[in-house]
Amino acid sequence: MTIFLPLIYLLAGYAMGHSRWDFKALASLLLTRLIIPLVIIYNVSSHFHTMSGIILVTALLMLILLSVGRLLSRDPVQHLCFFYLNIGWLGLPIVSALFSAQAVVIFIAAYVGSSIFGNAIGAGMLSGAGLDLKGLLKTPPVLALGAGIVLIPFGEQITQFGEGLYDAAKFLMSFLGMAILGIWLAKVRVTAADFRNELRPFLLRGGAIFLLVSTLLLCGHFYDIQILTDNAATLYLFCLLPPAANIIVLETHYLGTGRSAKAISCGTCISIVAIAIYAAAIVLSRMM
Repeated sequence: MTIFLPLIYLLAGYAMGHSRWDFKALASLLLTRLIIPLVIIYNVSSHFHTMSGIILVTALLMLILLSVGRLLSRDPVQHLCFFYLNIGWLGLPIVSALFSAQAVVIFIAAYVGSSIFGNAIGAGMLSGAGLDLKGLLKTPPVLALGAGIVLIPFGEQITQFGEGLYDAAKFLMSFLGMAILGIWLAKVRVTAADFRNELRPFLLRGGAIFLLVSTLLLCGHFYDIQILTDNAATLYLFCLLPPAANIIVLETHYLGTGRSAKAISCGTCISIVAIAIYAAAIVLSRMM
C-alpha cells in the first residue's frame, strides 16, 4: 500500500486543483523554506560522511547532462527542463516507499546537489546574468546544508530526539510535493501533441542518465564503493525522473512566463507511468 501513497497524494492534489482549494503557493513556501530544509539538516547532520561525495557526483553528472541538453535545444527553458530533475518532490516519495533508508539518504544528497546546481545555473541561464554566487549562498538548500554541517557534532542527539519531527517532515514533503504536482496537472491543459513532444527529451535524458549511472556503478564495483553497488536499482530510478517543478518558479521570476508548465506536467505524467512499471517490476522480483 505504501508504494501507492504518492499516487494517492497526486490524485488528491488533482482533485483540489478542480476546486477552490488552491494552496500550491502556500505549500510551495512551506516546502521550500521549512520542510525540505529540515529534512536536509537532519540527514546532513547525521549522514554527512555519506552524503558529501554524492552531492559532488550529482553536480558533476548534472554538468554532463547540461552539455548533452545543448544537442536537443538551446532554448533556456527547454534546456533547463532537460538537466534539472524532480528529485525532491517526486523522486523522494517513490524512494521512501520502495527502497531502504540508505537509498533515501542517496536521494536527499542528490537533491541537495541538484538544488544547488539547478538553482544557480538556472538563474544564470534565464536571467542572462551568469552564475550568481552571492544569491546561491542565500538559497534554502545551501543554508540548510550549512546548518547541517554546523550541527554534525550533535548528530547523535539530533537522531535521538529529532526522529519524530523528521518523520513528520518526510510525510509532509511527500504529501505536499505530490499534491502540488496534482494541482498543476489540473490547471494545465495538455494535448496528445504535447506528450509526443516531451517523449523525445524523456528518452534522450533517460538514455544519457542510464549510461552515466552504469559508468558510476562500474567505478563503484572497481573501487568497492558499497553505497553504490548496494543501491543499483535506486540509482537507475534517476533515468525515469521528470523536469523539476521548481523550474516554473525560476522561469516566472526571471522571464515572467510559464512555458515550462506543459513540459513539467507532461514529463511528470510520462515519468509516473514509467516509474509505476519500474516499481511493479521491483515488487514482482522481490516476490519471486
